[in-house]
Amino acid sequence: MAIFKTCLSIFALLLTLTILETGNFIESPSQVLPEHNEEESCIPHTRGKRSVATNQWNYTLDVVLNASEVAIIQQFQSSLNSFPIQLSNNTEISDITFTTVCSSTATGFQCRCEDNFAWPYSTCVTYGACDSIVSGICTCIDAIPADGQSCQAISGLLAQVEYDVDVDLNFTDIGTVDALRSILDAGGFSLALGPTVNVTHITITTVCYPNGTNFQCRCEEQYVWSLSNCNTYGACDDIIDNTCGCINNIPTNGQYCVPQTVPLVFYEYQIITEVNTSDVDQLRNVLNSLTFPVQISSSVNILDANITTVCSQDNTGFQCHCENDYLWPCDKCDTYGKCDGNTSNTCGCINAIPPDGQYCQPADQYNVTACLLLTTPSPTTLLTTTPSPTTLPSTTPSPFALRAVLVTSADVRISIVGHVTSVYCIHPVTTSLGTHVDASMPFLLMDNTASLLVKTSTTPSPTTLPSTNSTMAATTVVTNTTTTMSPTTTMSPTTTLSPTTTLSPTTGFNLEMTVQLNKTFTEDLKDPTSVAYNNLKDSMEAVLNKQYGGITGFISVSVTGFREGSIFTDFVVETTEVKNEELAEANKAFSKAVNSTIAPVIGSVTALYNSEKELGITAANYTGNNMTLVCDPSINVEDLRKSEWTFRGRVIKQAGKRKITNSNTRSVLRIEKANAVDIGLYQCTLMGDVLQFRQKRNVIGDDIQEAPIIVSKRQINIECLEGQTVPLKCCVQSPFKVKWFRGSPPPIGSLTPIGSTVTGNGNPFCRTYEYTLGDCSEPTSLAFTCKVDDLDYSRVTTLTISEEPFTCKDADYEEGREGEQSSTECPPGQEGEKIAKCDDGKWILVENTCVIKVIKKLLDFSEVLLVQDVPDFVGNLSAEVEKVQKAVRESPNTISTIVDILGNIADIDTLVVNQPVIRSVLQTVDFIIGEDSRESWTFLNANESNNASSDLLGSMELLSDKINGTFTFETAAILFDRSTFDPDLISFSANLNSSVVLNISNNGFSNASITTITFFTLNNVMPVRNSSFNTSLFNTNNTDPVNALNAAVVLIKVNETIRNVTLSYTKLNTTLTQDPQCVFWNFKLFDNRGAWDSEGCEFVSDINDTVTCRCDHLTSFSILMSTGIPKEFKELLDLITYIGVGISLASLVICLIIEGYVWKAITKNSTAFMRHVSIINTALSLLIADICFIIGAYIADNPAENPENKNFNVPVESCSTATFFMHLFYLAVFFWMLVSGLLLFYRTVMVFSHMSKSVMLAIGFLLGYGCPLIIAVVTVAATAPGEGYIRRKEACWLNWEQTRALLAFVIPALSIVCINIIIVIVVLFKMLRRGVGDAGQREERHTLVVILRCVAILTPLFGLTWSLGVGTMLDSTNRGLHIVFALFNSLQGFFILVFGTLFDSKIRSILARKSPTTSTGSNTTRSTSGGISSTGLNWFHQLRGRRNVYHVSETANSGSAGASESFSNI
Repeated sequence: MAIFKTCLSIFALLLTLTILETGNFIESPSQVLPEHNEEESCIPHTRGKRSVATNQWNYTLDVVLNASEVAIIQQFQSSLNSFPIQLSNNTEISDITFTTVCSSTATGFQCRCEDNFAWPYSTCVTYGACDSIVSGICTCIDAIPADGQSCQAISGLLAQVEYDVDVDLNFTDIGTVDALRSILDAGGFSLALGPTVNVTHITITTVCYPNGTNFQCRCEEQYVWSLSNCNTYGACDDIIDNTCGCINNIPTNGQYCVPQTVPLVFYEYQIITEVNTSDVDQLRNVLNSLTFPVQISSSVNILDANITTVCSQDNTGFQCHCENDYLWPCDKCDTYGKCDGNTSNTCGCINAIPPDGQYCQPADQYNVTACLLLTTPSPTTLLTTTPSPTTLPSTTPSPFALRAVLVTSADVRISIVGHVTSVYCIHPVTTSLGTHVDASMPFLLMDNTASLLVKTSTTPSPTTLPSTNSTMAATTVVTNTTTTMSPTTTMSPTTTLSPTTTLSPTTGFNLEMTVQLNKTFTEDLKDPTSVAYNNLKDSMEAVLNKQYGGITGFISVSVTGFREGSIFTDFVVETTEVKNEELAEANKAFSKAVNSTIAPVIGSVTALYNSEKELGITAANYTGNNMTLVCDPSINVEDLRKSEWTFRGRVIKQAGKRKITNSNTRSVLRIEKANAVDIGLYQCTLMGDVLQFRQKRNVIGDDIQEAPIIVSKRQINIECLEGQTVPLKCCVQSPFKVKWFRGSPPPIGSLTPIGSTVTGNGNPFCRTYEYTLGDCSEPTSLAFTCKVDDLDYSRVTTLTISEEPFTCKDADYEEGREGEQSSTECPPGQEGEKIAKCDDGKWILVENTCVIKVIKKLLDFSEVLLVQDVPDFVGNLSAEVEKVQKAVRESPNTISTIVDILGNIADIDTLVVNQPVIRSVLQTVDFIIGEDSRESWTFLNANESNNASSDLLGSMELLSDKINGTFTFETAAILFDRSTFDPDLISFSANLNSSVVLNISNNGFSNASITTITFFTLNNVMPVRNSSFNTSLFNTNNTDPVNALNAAVVLIKVNETIRNVTLSYTKLNTTLTQDPQCVFWNFKLFDNRGAWDSEGCEFVSDINDTVTCRCDHLTSFSILMSTGIPKEFKELLDLITYIGVGISLASLVICLIIEGYVWKAITKNSTAFMRHVSIINTALSLLIADICFIIGAYIADNPAENPENKNFNVPVESCSTATFFMHLFYLAVFFWMLVSGLLLFYRTVMVFSHMSKSVMLAIGFLLGYGCPLIIAVVTVAATAPGEGYIRRKEACWLNWEQTRALLAFVIPALSIVCINIIIVIVVLFKMLRRGVGDAGQREERHTLVVILRCVAILTPLFGLTWSLGVGTMLDSTNRGLHIVFALFNSLQGFFILVFGTLFDSKIRSILARKSPTTSTGSNTTRSTSGGISSTGLNWFHQLRGRRNVYHVSETANSGSAGASESFSNI
């Protein structure tokens, strides 16, 4: 075995040597490069040591070994355990590692990797992995790679490599870019593109969009265009640091914006710190122990720190000694006296602390050997303003010396100078020497016990320069040297010179001017380095200097650039003053000169002065106040023609809350009720004939802060109890605070402050004042004012005190007496308040100013809306309204606010409405015109000062005039269509959702378009008043008692004159059949409040519930129809109903008492028993139903929700309960009537049939109560969840308008009435047929007499009078039908008493103490009813006019426990 291993090793080594010598290297798949080693080394060898070349290279070789058995490979692998192996003098094997083992399988080969090696993902996929792929690698594949590849090191495969990939995305909507930007800004982004590729970060670098005929490409934040791109494609913003943020085209080379790189800027500062300490040596030790530099932060290092001066106090004062290498200059030594005996000009100790803060100076850095003689030359002395270079030292400034003082409790004062270096990634600022700059930077001094932070500031002064002449003279040097530094640092020289003469440069202001040349613009004019650019610039500047050089105050003129549009030349004239006449003459001369020498001038030369002074501002500070901006030119702008104001870069129109007032010299912008939307940059441009003046101001949050909102009760009503305390609470949002005062303004200053307790010191801040009640002998009204500290914002609370008891009590409005008012807050998310008045024991809502806050904010934005913002705004409006649509529909003020918003949108002059805009608008309208909003619109229409419905329709008409394009879409309640006329057709016809058909004759139109907007539910919105409307009904909810809007409203707009339009409407309510009127909405009627008008429209036909109209003009059309019951009818019907129900209640009670009294005597057989069971349950059900009716009427008549007893919202919970029981028991009345009818039918038709009492009773109760209960419960379950169970106004009863829940009563009731009518007809037919041929009393058997007698008795008992309800529905204006219906049905209880009980002869006999009997032989018989009578068929026989037709004889057998019934035809 040993021999085998040795042979195998020799074979491998020889193979390797052959490869190295022949150069046939097999490159590693890992692309490992040879490693070059420059170091000297000795390679061990069997022959001893020898030196080798210093250049060493490492190679990685792949060697393939073939073996027939795996064991051979394993043996070879185990033998490789000693490295390095020397192959020759200059070659050795440092390591051999097995990477891959391939073995044959039944289907081919498998190649497995050894430990720490794996196949890359591409190989795993190409050849198929025979194990799992984890982290993009596998260790086994199902083939031998054809390219000779082997397994690679796992560490190399798992090493991550980052790539930057540029991707182009094309969008048609800029909103998509904003959405993408917001997603990317959210962070946490990760996207897996495969097992080995992850997208870790995405950043938008460049956004290109069309700009007229070309494109503009703008860089995102932290990205810029390179200078070459800025010059090649033209920069559309300023070029700063050889970069720009915008270019005027898309680069053809596919380049994008690159990351912005800022060079590191190093600054060195000299910091002088003064420290008071009692132990100088300790401080020295601390400084000596520090190793410099000391890093304070990532960008600030302390290079060194030295003690320069030590001042200590003795008996005579202070002495200040300099440390090594530091000296006092001669002026300090002379001024304060030397204390070290030094005879030279300088010294190391002085006898005072210099008050100017100066300390010892470095001996090697400053010239302290000679003292400068400072003299003040006479005025005739000629100052040398340009010294000889040999007499001037270097003007390079020394490190900035900043002085700061840190004072602690100590005896010794020490000065420490430290050099600090800092790095800032900012653009440097260039500052002229001699300029005062406040600086504030930290210096950190560290020791064992404390970290002291010092902030420094200094003011530099001119530098004193010595002269080399023997005679000392003062010389002032004016220098233009600049230095680059941080904006917060300054340079401070160490010595001070007070010059006698200062030469300052002449300063002026710039006029930005433009001239347009009629010359072709070329791309090289964008490049300031191009020949064409500089040639044209030189030519223009030559003319400019000649023509403008003579104006008063001229300093210089220069060309700043050229722009496309022919050629726009921008230039700047610097001058100290402007004379309009001179400037006008220079402009003319310049234009003439350019015309003759360069190119023709298009138009005139424009001049603009950008003022550095901001616009004046007054007032505002808090929202709700007016704000005024004043544009007052600092130069003379003669012949002021107009002004232009912009806000956030967009022109302000003279509309809404912003008013512009111009005079001859200035312009004023007044903003009414300023709020947060008015924050931004304002710019005013005054335009004269020659000169334009521009002034700006950025209005910030401090200028318009949110006003304090005081929350307190306006009215508190107290029932007096002497000694009782009443808490008065007042709150305001943070950071404001409030105090309570006694009394009410004005003036605020006269109020008496009172003590109160802070009960909330967060947000909000609250104060509570406890008022103690005194004498209660007389009613008292007290006023208390809650006022915001230091601001004129207040709210008064009135405290009404009386011994009278409260008459109104409510959870919201609390307690009050007759005539008193109380207020409550709006629901969450709304602002405003509700005010109610105590009237007749109930709170009546008199004012509601609640409006949803988010909608109110949108109204503020709409008042400053610009045309560019409309698409986004209407989309946001629709989305916000959808979120709160339920609250919107129930809030009249919010609906009115939305109408105002739509009006503001429609009033934008240059607005072009496309499909997305009109769709968003109509979706918003859809939310506010539904059935659920009917009550809110009724409230708005009743208010004379509110014209919301007419304004809504007017806004829709304005928007329809601005539609662009042809398209159709539909919302839930609106159909929009924009079409064009076909000139080849005779007429235009459109079927608008099958409910409206439109036909317009073609009068030779060409390119005519027609816009139709069909509102299917606008009958909920528009008032029904017409031109004859009684204006006294304004401010009431009864806007028109007779008419109704009975069709969809169609808005039609055509951009041609129309003389004939035909419309056909399908009626909304087919029960309204009277007086259809074809009308249009006339906005001018009733002082522009609007009404329906029929002028120019005529009624054509009314066929099959379709009304056709013809009009000779276009606007918004519909039809009006009569609703039926006028106001006076309703009052009469109410009177009849209440009297009738009262009589019925008394009658039903009497009926039940009588039935109970005679019960045993009249219920001896099953027929009589069942008849009286039906009567009792009918009476009982009707009694309970009528009681619920009275309760429901009381609940609904709630003054707090029913101001002035008009339309109102009923309380849902209590009204729903009353409605449920009314529904249940009224249905029970009808079903027990059905039981009575079926009993009559059973005994009349099936004479010989027999049914037991128990069966009849079970059927009766199942029908009488089971069916009504099922119907009532199902109705509640189906309609209550959607709030559609009951009506919302006028009465507690089932809903009709939203859910048609009323059908759950109408259908069963009318069905039973129809069944009972059929039963009556059948019974009458039977009676008449059986009575034919009877000779007795022939006159009574007359058919008419029989029918009338039967109908008179059975009609009230079977509820047949309810069939009159069908007549009132079909003819709602018929006064007689309404009166008869109300009379018969309200008196139904009385009729049951009379016809069901008192007409029964048996009952009358019992009541009269008489019992009629009939003897037949020896047996006593009692006559009973075979139908619905309890005394035989007496009443039935009387109807027929004969007796004893049928006798139902009940034989009384004393020995029988039961009774048998026998029937015979006598």
